[in-house]
Amino acid sequence: MTTLTATPTANHTPVRQRGAVLAISLLVLLVMTVLGVAAMGSTTLQERMANNNRQQQVAFQAAEAALRAAENYLGNTINSVTALNVNFNSAAPMIGLYSQRAPMTGMATFPLPAGFDIHDDNDWLAAGNAVKVNTVTSVTQRPRYLIEYVGRVGPPPNDYSGKKPDTRQYGFRVTAIGWGEGAAPNARHLLQSSYRIPL
Repeated sequence: MTTLTATPTANHTPVRQRGAVLAISLLVLLVMTVLGVAAMGSTTLQERMANNNRQQQVAFQAAEAALRAAENYLGNTINSVTALNVNFNSAAPMIGLYSQRAPMTGMATFPLPAGFDIHDDNDWLAAGNAVKVNTVTSVTQRPRYLIEYVGRVGPPPNDYSGKKPDTRQYGFRVTAIGWGEGAAPNARHLLQSSYRIPL
């Protein structure tokens, strides 16, 4: 007796692949690309904002240095009425010094040049209009200042006899400008202060 055993044959029909992994990978890659481009754009914008802020700070510090230089000039130079008259003399004007009021009787005023606009860089850069502060070397465009004598500060004394001295202080308006870094700076800062001197 002969026995036949049948061996099962494997059915090797190919399984159909659908490519789901490829599609998901492409979607993930697309999302990561969009996020990367957005992050680069945000970084570039933040870098520009930081640079603009730095330029504004440089301009502010330059203007502050010019303001302090002008106030030091007043404190060190104007120590008497005679010094006031010499420095703010309309007959022999000094660069950057102006007088809205006459420093003494008989002297003429010496106001800012006609059409001078403190918000116009060209007026600041014109020769003879303002004092250049050369001690600030970190910027290409040196900061500048101008000083205006505005007269005595406060109401005149009630002295009908004319024997009491006038103790009012002498007032000045100091205006300074500073620019940011670079050959053609975009950032600028303008500062003003009031300064009083008892003489």
